[in-house]
Amino acid sequence: MVYSFSFSFSFSGNSIFHVAIISTLLLSMLSCTGAEKDESCPGSSAWKSAKCKMIVRFQQPCTVVQSEINLRITSPAWIDPHNAGTYKQITSQSGDVHGSRTTASGKYTDLFNFSLIDIEGKGCQLTACSESQVFSIFDYSTNYCNLRNLYCNSEDDCVPVQYNLDYSEEYTLCSQNQKQNCVAHVNSS
Repeated sequence: MVYSFSFSFSFSGNSIFHVAIISTLLLSMLSCTGAEKDESCPGSSAWKSAKCKMIVRFQQPCTVVQSEINLRITSPAWIDPHNAGTYKQITSQSGDVHGSRTTASGKYTDLFNFSLIDIEGKGCQLTACSESQVFSIFDYSTNYCNLRNLYCNSEDDCVPVQYNLDYSEEYTLCSQNQKQNCVAHVNSS
């Protein structure tokens, strides 16, 4: 792949400052133009979007893990602990779940994918990715929470629908992963 850029600049004043700004802009453009689409993530039409990609290992088999994820997405009784967003299942078939989460305000919708594989005698391995659909760099752990809240357990202050899952997380592309942001404690008084 070959990229060609042509720029013309005219500086007055502090040219070192201008060169620093131009250099930063060019590096940002180059870092985005050569990126290949990651098939495990849903993708976004935004020029730059926040995302969280990770691997989660469960002690339970994938049928149990996928069942709990599907129940949380589709159950009208389950409430998203991250500020009561709305989940929607786009597709679910054996080993794959695709869906969306819309904020309670209805202003933002993120897409997510789960891919599950049984590991002989070791439970289930899930590859998960959530991606913002608007221009974003920082999401304050929202994409992480979009995923985590569909499998977190009672030790995390989450409310399982049917199965209390045991898991460990490995972040592959998820620098914003603050667990405390995922469960909003509402004062009931």
